Parts: sequence; structure tokens; C-alpha cells
Amino acid sequence: MLDYSFGDCKTAACLQRSSKDICFRQATICGKVGQAPIQKILRNGKTVTTFTVGTGGMFDQRTVGSHDLPKPVQWHRIAVHNPMLAAYAVQQVVKNSSVYVEGDIETRVYNDSINGDIKSIPEICVRRDGRVRLIKAGESMDSISIDELREELF
Repeated sequence: MLDYSFGDCKTAACLQRSSKDICFRQATICGKVGQAPIQKILRNGKTVTTFTVGTGGMFDQRTVGSHDLPKPVQWHRIAVHNPMLAAYAVQQVVKNSSVYVEGDIETRVYNDSINGDIKSIPEICVRRDGRVRLIKAGESMDSISIDELREELF
């Protein structure tokens, strides 16, 4: 399940701050964790926890028939900046577990140290208003509504 809410300032949720429009591009994702959460300390002393979530596609590629080929898995990089949610992610989220993530779509730009190229990476950043929820093994992702997922603390 994937719900990207893209758009420019006319279609996205916007705030007016000193006559400048600030737009939010939000994403809601349910999927399987590919890379276990890794916590890093940034230069400014703050911590960020990153992991990847795969959506779509088939998880077991051995069940592929000739007539119905699977869609490729879409991988999404998740960056958790909220300290409480980051601690939750490090303790609870493991590889191959099902998660629900809600956050802002941002593009991180950096200089490649090997060849000096400028690269950009789209990320789903979970900050104050974001959510991370582990979907437990007994629960089915199909039986849980979005409203139920949003009611959880994390």
C-alpha cells in the first residue's frame, strides 16, 4: 500500500509564514523493512535513524508464474529525526517486519566523496508529526484501516 501526496503549493498543504509559502509533501507507506534501523550522530550532535521499506512486488520470487509477473519492489529510504520514534525504531523494528510509516517527502543533497558529484536522495523524513508503527505478526495489513494505524501513539 502506497499513498504519496505529491503536488505543488496549490495542491499540497501549505502554511503562510512571512508571505512565503511552505509546502509539505507527505507520504504514507505500509511495507516490509529491508534494512534494519541504523542510528547515526550528525555533525550538529543530533541523531538520525535510517532504514528502508519495500512496497509492492512479491516478496517470494519463487512463486512467479509465466502469465503474472510481479511488479518490482519499490524501496523507500526512511529517516527518523524524532528522538522518541528513533528509539522505538531501533528497539522494535527488525528486518522483514511489517511497518506503517507516515512522514514528509524531502530530498537530501550531498557531495559524493569518491568522484565529487552532487547527488540527491529522496527520503521520507519522520519528524514531530510523523508516525512509525510496527504491524505485529498476528495482524494482517489488509484488515487494519488507516484510521486505526493513525490512532497509535507511534
